[in-house]
Formats: sequence, C-alpha cells, structure tokens
Amino acid sequence: MKIALIIIVILILGVLAFLVNCGLFFKPKVTTKKTGPLKIVYKDHVGPYQETGKIQDEIYHYLLNDQNLETYKGIGIYYDNPKKVAQDQLRSKAGCVIEHKDVDKKIDLGNYKEMAIDKQDMIYAEFPFKSKVSIMLGIMKVYPLLQKYCEENGLMFRESIELYDIPNKKIIYLMLKD
Repeated sequence: MKIALIIIVILILGVLAFLVNCGLFFKPKVTTKKTGPLKIVYKDHVGPYQETGKIQDEIYHYLLNDQNLETYKGIGIYYDNPKKVAQDQLRSKAGCVIEHKDVDKKIDLGNYKEMAIDKQDMIYAEFPFKSKVSIMLGIMKVYPLLQKYCEENGLMFRESIELYDIPNKKIIYLMLKD
C-alpha cells in the first residue's frame, strides 16, 4: 500500500513537472511589435485546425527533399473562430516560413502556394514550445489575452497567425492590426 502511494505521488509530480515545462504557469504578454517580412509556402485547408500540423510537416519535407531548402518555422493562419464555426468548415493556411537567406531562391511550388506578409506592426505574444501540449496550453492562455487586447484597444479580432519557431522553442502568436 505504501509503495503504491509513493508511485502515485511520483507519477503526479512527473505529470505536473511536464506540464510546467510545457508552459502551464507561463504568463504571456500581448503587445504590438514590428514583425516580418515573411515569405510562406503553404497549402489552403478547410477542416479541423488540428490537421494543419500534418500539412506543415508535409511542406517541410517537400521543401527539404525536393527543393533542398531547409526551413525552421512552421506557420498556421487561422481565419475562423472554432467556437462559432463547425470543425469541418474551419478555414486556414498551413505551411513553412522560408528563411531570410533563402527568400530570393527560386522554388518549384509543386502543389503548394506562396505568399508574403510585409513587415508591419502586429499584435504579438509568445509562448514556450516544448511539445504538442504547449500548443494546447498556448491556445487556452494566449487567445483570451489577444481578445482582451483587441477589445481594450478598439481593434477587430481578426485571423490569427501561429508561428512555430523551432530553433527558439517558442510559438509566436500574431494578428494583423486594422
């Protein structure tokens, strides 16, 4: 009985430590920051937002294996509020950000598209990126703050951009200002 209790306590502490590492107690700040320019190779998607990670991986491997171009940042642009739009109707773009050193390289896009986001002031927040759990914690913690920031500053809550910065282990949340 005593050993079972010790094992349960150790498991609970392990799970708690994992969640803390993923950002459970991280307090994101929302601000405005000059961001960009970004060159993006992407694919349009209609359906659950959870499916966009697979698309980012698909494009990453295409760029790496077929174009000899390594990228270090995944991106998702999300147009609809999943609380107001049915999962199978959610619109998004998912892909990879081309590194600044490679923006002038010719890319055979194949079945993908390309777009640019100019350097501009954007609504900005960061969250640690340690695992997929970080993505879920970030969604729960950052989006209410983005909504509040928009309301307090008289801005429209628009499509959101999630930039998965792998080398710096952070998720950057962006919104275009009106």
